[in-house]
Amino acid sequence: MKLVLVTGIRKPMFSRVLRMGVTMAAASAVAALFGLAGVQVAKSETEAEIAAMVKSFSTAAPAEVVGYATIAVLEKDGKMRVVRKGTNNFTCLSIPAGPLCADKNAMEWLGAVMGKKEPPKKSGIVYMLAGDEGSNTDPWATGPTADNHWVKTGPHVMVVGDTAITRAGYARTPEADPTKPYVMWPDTPYEHLMIPVK
Repeated sequence: MKLVLVTGIRKPMFSRVLRMGVTMAAASAVAALFGLAGVQVAKSETEAEIAAMVKSFSTAAPAEVVGYATIAVLEKDGKMRVVRKGTNNFTCLSIPAGPLCADKNAMEWLGAVMGKKEPPKKSGIVYMLAGDEGSNTDPWATGPTADNHWVKTGPHVMVVGDTAITRAGYARTPEADPTKPYVMWPDTPYEHLMIPVK
C-alpha cells in the first residue's frame, strides 16, 4: 500500500487509519513524518504524475490549500519521498477512505492522537471535504460496535486543539447529528469540533 502525503512546512484519526488497512508500522511512520527529518526528494515522478497527485486531493480541501502544498509519497517501508516542495503549512494524506488536508498544528495534534500522547496546546484545521466515518466516542475504534456511536460525516472541517476547547453551545452527545456542528470524542483529550460544510 502506498500512502500519498501532501505537506507544507512539515487525518484521518488513528482509528480511521487502522480501519482502512494501514499497518501499525505505517501509522507510526506517518506520525514520524510530522518532523519531515531525513526526507529525500523523489526523482521518478513525471510532471503529469505530480499533477495527478495534486488533482487527487481536490476533493479534500480548497484548491488554494492543495495547490501550494508540498507533495510527498510515503512508501511501504515508511520512508517518505518529497515529490514537489510547496510553500504553505498544509499536509494532505490520501488513505482508502478518502483524503484529508491538515495544517501544521493539526498534524501535530493528529500525531498526538496516533501516539496516544498529550495533544499540543495549539489550534489547527483539518479539511475532510470528501467526508469520513468513525466512532464518536473512541478515538481508536476500528469499526462500528453496539456501543461506540459510529457516525458517518459528509464533507466537513475539523477545528482541533487548544481553541477548540472553548466550543460552548455545540452538541457533546455520543449520538452525533453530522448535519450540524458537533464535538467528536467529547470528554477526551482529543475532543474536537466537527463542522459540516455541505
